[in-house]
Amino acid sequence: MSESAEPTAIRTVERALRLAHIVATSSGGLTLTAAAREADLALSTTARLLKALEVSGFVWRDSSSLYHAGPRMLQAGAIALGNLPIYKVAEPHLRDLADFTGETAYLVVPEGDDHALYLRQVESPRAIRHATWAGRAIPTIGTAVGAALKGRLTAGGFTTSRGTTVEPEAAAAAAPVHDSTGSIVAALSIIGPSFRISDEDLQTFARAVAKHAQSLSAELGFSGALR
Repeated sequence: MSESAEPTAIRTVERALRLAHIVATSSGGLTLTAAAREADLALSTTARLLKALEVSGFVWRDSSSLYHAGPRMLQAGAIALGNLPIYKVAEPHLRDLADFTGETAYLVVPEGDDHALYLRQVESPRAIRHATWAGRAIPTIGTAVGAALKGRLTAGGFTTSRGTTVEPEAAAAAAPVHDSTGSIVAALSIIGPSFRISDEDLQTFARAVAKHAQSLSAELGFSGALR
C-alpha cells in the first residue's frame, strides 16, 4: 500500500468500526438514515460501509431494513468478555451482593474520564428494580461508581450516592477493584430504588460491596499495597 493510500484506508476502518459500535449499541435497530446521522457520515458512505459489515457478518439487516449487531459481532463480544479474567471471577461476588441486598449488582469498568461501561450484572429478584444497564456506557459525574473508579472513598473504602442526575430516584453504593499493580481497573456497585433503601441500609450494603471488591481485587493479584 502506498503512503498516500494509507490514511484513506485507516479512515475507512475507523468509520466502519464507529458504525459497527453505533449499530451494536442501538436499541431495536437503526435505519440507514439514523446510522448516517449518528456517525456523521454521508448516506452513500454509510450504505457502503454497512454493506461491507453485513457481508462479513458484523451487522444484519431485517425485513424492515433496520440494522442490528450481526452474529460475528456477537460472537467476538462474547469471546472477548469470556476471556476477561475479571468478568469470570466477578460473577459469584455479584450474585452474593444481589442476594444479600436484594438489589441489582454490577461490575463496572471505566470508559474515558467521566463515563463507565456496565460490563456484567446480576439483577434484583424484586419486581421493582433498577433498569438494566449491562452493556451501556453511563456518565459517572456525581455518582457513587464514578467516585469509586477515581478512588474518592470514605474511610470504609466505599462510596454512596442518592438522587443523582443520572439516576434521580435511585440509591447506590460502590467500591473500587484493583489489579496486581494497584491500579483501579473496575468497581462493584449495587443500585436500587431510593424509596426502599434507608440510609442505614445503604451503609450496610456499601460495606458488603467494599468487602467483595477487596476479595475480587485479591483474586486479581492485588496485595493491598498501592503504587
